[in-house]
Amino acid sequence: MTDQKAHSCLRCGTALVAGLSFCPRCGLNNDQAGDRPDSPVDGHGTPPDAREPVPERSDARPATDTRPVGAALSALPRSIERGLGGNAKLWSALIVVAALVIFDLLTRPQVGGAPGAASGGGVLPDASAAPPSALIVGLTIESPRDGQAVATKDITVIGIAPPGLTITRDVSFGLDQHATVDGTGHWAISVGLDNGENKLKFRIGDDHSTEREIRVTYTPPAQ
Repeated sequence: MTDQKAHSCLRCGTALVAGLSFCPRCGLNNDQAGDRPDSPVDGHGTPPDAREPVPERSDARPATDTRPVGAALSALPRSIERGLGGNAKLWSALIVVAALVIFDLLTRPQVGGAPGAASGGGVLPDASAAPPSALIVGLTIESPRDGQAVATKDITVIGIAPPGLTITRDVSFGLDQHATVDGTGHWAISVGLDNGENKLKFRIGDDHSTEREIRVTYTPPAQ
């Protein structure tokens, strides 16, 4: 009995064209393939599900959130809350800390900035004009100068000293004068002069080691 060639592809079961051994579908040369151990489909070839799977494309795009922007934003606090365990105390602590930081930044004085504006529309004095109180040591008389001649009987002696201390003017044969140093380290005492040279002595409290003396000459104006 003469062998007859298969009328269908041994791999995919596609009907072969008469006189051709190549499968028009999968390209298998059925003459060279010979008998296949695979179970045939309808008596011929390899079942369709035995073919090699087509690999998935690696350039497939990841899934994106197609929700509206408003819905996505409204869901954000809930996702954060789930991440923090929904701890209300922790949220309250975070809000308080953030508020304190913002308040500190808004109220912190600017170093080297311009003088601030007073509530009445004026300009506050520049704090840099006054010497830092922490650097003031001892007693200093700024005005009048030692040996200065004046034509005014009543003068004001101005000086600097550590803030909060008491400045004493030593008055011979009379009651001493006193003044308190202000927060900027300045003090002032009014003095009535006699004609001619006046020796004015000042000290801090009762500490005579801090005593300073200036001479001021009063010359009345010519009549």
